[in-house]
Amino acid sequence: MKGLHFHLFLVTMTVVVSVSAATPAAPAAGGALADECSQDFQKVTLCLDFATGKAPNPSKKCCDAIEDTKERDPKCLCYVIQQAKTGGQALKDLGVQEDKLIQLPTSCQLHNASISNCPRNACC
Repeated sequence: MKGLHFHLFLVTMTVVVSVSAATPAAPAAGGALADECSQDFQKVTLCLDFATGKAPNPSKKCCDAIEDTKERDPKCLCYVIQQAKTGGQALKDLGVQEDKLIQLPTSCQLHNASISNCPRNACC
């Protein structure tokens, strides 16, 4: 199990680095969204069982991480979901399902966390 978590961490870091390299730099005042949200992107590994369809519900650790991201920096939650939506190969290789990520706010009973509330520059 420990090896699996290390592998997931490596894959997540690969995705973050790939996204960072592929994402055009944001204006100097805003910084690159990929860099800003890299820690939140790593938190998705706590939700992997749910995001891949292996678990019917997200774990408490997963929901706590998602809630923390929503409260601290909601655009990063949008960013993580968008990365799955735009098809990062590492996420596809892990079997992450876009619809499961979109269900996370509802499944974790987070209020005002719909993808439709995402800022345009964070998600699309």
